[in-house]
Amino acid sequence: MDDRSNIDGALVAINARLDTMSESERKIADYVFREPKKALHFNIRELAKQSGSSQAAVVRFCKRNGFVSYSDFKLRLARDVFQNSDERYIPDLELESEPSASEVIRGVVDRTQRSLSSLEASLDPSSMEAAVDSIFHAGTTILFGVGASGVVAYDFMQKLIRLGLPALYTSDTDLQLTTATTISSKDVAFIVSYSGENWAMVEAAKHAKERGAKIISLTMDSRNTVRSIAQTALLVPVTERIYRQGAGTSRINQLAVVDMLYTLMLSKNLDDSISAIEKTMDATHPRLSAKET
Repeated sequence: MDDRSNIDGALVAINARLDTMSESERKIADYVFREPKKALHFNIRELAKQSGSSQAAVVRFCKRNGFVSYSDFKLRLARDVFQNSDERYIPDLELESEPSASEVIRGVVDRTQRSLSSLEASLDPSSMEAAVDSIFHAGTTILFGVGASGVVAYDFMQKLIRLGLPALYTSDTDLQLTTATTISSKDVAFIVSYSGENWAMVEAAKHAKERGAKIISLTMDSRNTVRSIAQTALLVPVTERIYRQGAGTSRINQLAVVDMLYTLMLSKNLDDSISAIEKTMDATHPRLSAKET
């Protein structure tokens, strides 16, 4: 984590130079004072648009107030907005209104490719093997996750059931916590939380540990509470901040890890796995019987 303790905030610096600003620069200052949290998300073009100024005025605004660059301005403004906050909770978003569909497609594809390319370095093969072994020998694998992480947990539950392995997931947070307090020492608690600090997931991990269950965590590659409680930690790269407009690359990486675990389990006992998959296919896609004559 970077040491930002010696970095002055932006608002004091801006306020000290208000009298020397041009009209367009003053518009930017007024907007920043009025909406500092929103301004923190914008790139130069969007800040100019929202404040009713120009991109050139934003550049001059930064120079006049002693900021080394626009990034320096945002860093110092973040210090004002998120005082005493962990760096992971400071957004690094740059938002624009009404981007073209082609720009959105290109941007999302590019971010996803870069994110997936860094996933391999975060995953420890021995931890993956340990997770698979624990799930195979579990009485039941109970999955935990809320929000986007809950989507990942639910996807994994479906895969485990297709392989004939006992698994349980509910989207009800209270019921997840209740389940954690009654989990068996023979069970596995598989906890999905990108930050590893979601209060419900931390509590679930603590309860499962007290009950003697094996805990597998799937979190970001950083120090976090859920990871510290788990016996087996599966990690995805830090590709986005915890403060974000919605889970994107983190969710995709988590789903990729689930796919990897599923593939490993499928290949460990191929004959039984194929039989189990065929049974579930028959149940959900019954073959058409011959018409009675």
